[in-house]
Amino acid sequence: MVSSTLYKSGSEKRLGAILAIYLTGLLVGGLYVGMVAPVRTVVQSSFGLDDATGIWMINIYTLFYAALIPVIGKLADRYGRKPAFVACVILFAIGSVLCGISLYAGGFPVLLFGRIVQAIGACGMIPVANAEIGTSFPKERRGMALGLAAAVTGLSNVFGAACGSGLLALFGNEGWPWMFFVSVPVCALLGIAAAFLLPKREVAEGEGALDISGAVVFVIMVLLLLLSFRSVDFFDAESLISSDVLIPFAGALIGIVLFVIIERRAQDPIFHSEYLHDRRILATCGVSFFIGCMIISMTLVPEFAERLLDLPIGSGGYYVAAIGIFSLLGPLVSGKLIDRLGPKKPLMGGLAVTALGFLFVAFFVTAHPSSLLLVIGLSVIGLGMGLSMGAPTNYMILESTSEDESTVAIATITLIRQIGTTLSPALLVGFITSGTGMAGFSHMMCCVAVFCMISMVILCFYKSKG
Repeated sequence: MVSSTLYKSGSEKRLGAILAIYLTGLLVGGLYVGMVAPVRTVVQSSFGLDDATGIWMINIYTLFYAALIPVIGKLADRYGRKPAFVACVILFAIGSVLCGISLYAGGFPVLLFGRIVQAIGACGMIPVANAEIGTSFPKERRGMALGLAAAVTGLSNVFGAACGSGLLALFGNEGWPWMFFVSVPVCALLGIAAAFLLPKREVAEGEGALDISGAVVFVIMVLLLLLSFRSVDFFDAESLISSDVLIPFAGALIGIVLFVIIERRAQDPIFHSEYLHDRRILATCGVSFFIGCMIISMTLVPEFAERLLDLPIGSGGYYVAAIGIFSLLGPLVSGKLIDRLGPKKPLMGGLAVTALGFLFVAFFVTAHPSSLLLVIGLSVIGLGMGLSMGAPTNYMILESTSEDESTVAIATITLIRQIGTTLSPALLVGFITSGTGMAGFSHMMCCVAVFCMISMVILCFYKSKG
């Protein structure tokens, strides 16, 4: 292992270049998570598809992103983050080209394949960038650097949909392929800059053969598990015994058994079983799961605003800007606090602020409908989420694992968070539909506040190093 002093001894200018390259990778990879959502109906109309089929241009990206992220992280730790980052940038560009040309050749199957290739590229760029930023900067500045990375990730997630709508307005409905083509020159410049400006780090020699069979089984297992979760309805017991849930879940269970057997025999396993015996790592994974449950609730804010204020359908999305603006401030504040206090206290504070924001909206705003009060409540939620997302949990997992495993460690908690975002929507929507009027939304908001409180309880079991 090569210590992060490799970068500490470098000039501020070089650190700035490293940070700029990786932050650009985070921005590009993050934007295309949500950019496709607002143009989905336009794209599926081009191919003559219904909603049930067209939604797979989004689903297939998120599924493969989640399933492959620990595998790509393992490859980056084994063969080097720089070559992994450059390769993933190239793959993302290739995937973008495939998505764009699908309108002219190959049709929807080519688009889906392109989205898979994009997902492979993104799931390499994002954890590699976070791991390299987290290990490159000296400890007294690590929190601030990770906070900046979290702010960029939040920016891309919040404004991805807006960018998609803007590009569609610019190129017109028939010009939707350009939404993908515009990333190609950006990726080209990013790949060239990374190849020439990022220092090449020595990596520890892998212990034995690469665990290919374990990686294949892991990907299939996660895909089946996420497919099963997507079909669960917590307020309909019969959904738990439906074939859409049971068949993929049974396949996932078989995959888990095979994965455990393979990993016990692997010389260089994808997943280190010792993680399950480390209280700090388990606490970090638990908090990451419930943060994922909390984050996905933002997709329900537009509908809530429209119902609360009797707004036209489609106009509620503007209120998400209140969350977005304040969620950008949170990571920068959180990063500074982490450098001074460690990750536990800023994260605990962020979760508390988020819970208070949701409870304020659930009980006060719903009882006194007002645009001003709604913006205030959502701003508090945004600030709390900004303090909680990304930087603290990334810092926690980095200080709980060795530098040789930092990329796969961050990829692991990213996967855990993604599972939370996949599992919780059925529960949250169930609360909305089970109540009358605004009561269902109030129950949903309270549920998210409970997610935050559970995270705070789990965090009590985390003890920071030093």
